[in-house]
Amino acid sequence: MVTATFEQQILEDAAASPIVAIMRLTLEIDRELRRLLAATGNLAQYQGELPEAIVLLEKANGIELPRELKDTLTQFWSLRNQIVHSNVSQHIALRALDYGLRILKMVKSIPRYSYIVVRADIPVYANSACNPPAREDVRGVILETFSPEGNPTGRHIFPSTKKYWPGESVSWEWNRQNEKGWGASWYQELDSNDPSRRTIKSAWGDSLEFVGRNLEDI
Repeated sequence: MVTATFEQQILEDAAASPIVAIMRLTLEIDRELRRLLAATGNLAQYQGELPEAIVLLEKANGIELPRELKDTLTQFWSLRNQIVHSNVSQHIALRALDYGLRILKMVKSIPRYSYIVVRADIPVYANSACNPPAREDVRGVILETFSPEGNPTGRHIFPSTKKYWPGESVSWEWNRQNEKGWGASWYQELDSNDPSRRTIKSAWGDSLEFVGRNLEDI
């Protein structure tokens, strides 16, 4: 949600310097688009041009963009470039700010899948009996997926060498540099009613490394 305070700050910046206000607003739109791209697994393809983000999102699964978003962003980007590279009237600057604030509100309101860390730093084994030693080069992280409507759709474990904490909302990103990943692995699920009991479960057959980032860091 775009707060009244943020909107007021942008308008106050514009009174002193339209360029400063436009650049600040552009950075905020870029940040929100990055988070949306991160939720769809398309952030790695983004090079930083706002219209390019819309093209990537149009191809993404599980995302429905507002009809007016693409045209509004095209208008904003054109005016933004005019303001940055030449002197323009106050009227043009205010029109660009209006477009930008509308875009920010639209992007923030777009429903998207979300991924929450449930359990992290889980020992995983290369054998189905979970006999020691555990794999030394990777641990498991369990994520709970929520639909764009906010409904839980399931929990899954993935390999990762990154550090995670329960409750983190993370992006959907994978390490494409390590194409080998890890083969079949197993882990022990704790019994919530009896901590002394553990159930062996299959972690994955073959999997690349999950490297999602905390959305607050994007």
